[in-house]
Amino acid sequence: MYKRVVVKVGTKVLSKKDGTLDERVLKRLVDQISLLKRKNIEVILVTSGAVGSGRSLLTLTRKETVPDKQVYAAIGQVKLMNTYSKLFAKHGYLCAQVLATKEDFRDREHYLNMKNCLSGLLYDKVIPVVNENDVVAIRELVFTDNDELSGLVALQLKAHNLIILSSVAGVLDDSSSVIPEITGRTLASFRKFVTSATSTGGRGGMVSKFAVAKKLMSKGIAVHVADGKRKNVLSDIIKGVAVGTVFIPRKETT
Repeated sequence: MYKRVVVKVGTKVLSKKDGTLDERVLKRLVDQISLLKRKNIEVILVTSGAVGSGRSLLTLTRKETVPDKQVYAAIGQVKLMNTYSKLFAKHGYLCAQVLATKEDFRDREHYLNMKNCLSGLLYDKVIPVVNENDVVAIRELVFTDNDELSGLVALQLKAHNLIILSSVAGVLDDSSSVIPEITGRTLASFRKFVTSATSTGGRGGMVSKFAVAKKLMSKGIAVHVADGKRKNVLSDIIKGVAVGTVFIPRKETT
């Protein structure tokens, strides 16, 4: 039963080959999330894309440094949210920006404030758009990637499902075929197929997705990993179509 879903979309999915933001993919994503909303499914979107968005607005001729990426993120976050806002408005929905650092999950007061804000947005039918606050995050407070952030949000809000939209079709076996289901019993046997490779422009990889899925499975939350550029990927997952890899939890959330 899909009642509350966290959707995480990665950098590679939202980017063109030159690293800039692919607004066509954003539109398809918003169209599908809006369809879920019309089915009375609560959706929290965890998005990458701020740096890529910034690159489409500002060109630096020098080799990129960490501060340069923070500049891109600061500029790009405005464009990214403006794009989401306009696209959701066409469907009659409001969206809201929520920027987070790891400190927000370590400090109880910050944690509860963030949880209350997200819960309030969902109650008022607003779509929370969550991203890491790259501009102010220091090394000790940086998430491993947005896979980790999405997993923390899913746990915080007791979501029923986490859908990770990736640049790969799912967890692949040694013949490059998608593994359709992973359960608690088969988790260890499939771990050998997971590599540490990350996508260009992103910090995440299948290792982090696997770790997030393992943690959420133990808490009763299902996790899907699927190709984010696949047509109607979210709609098909909700319909029960076999898409990507689903990590089946030990028990259902209540």
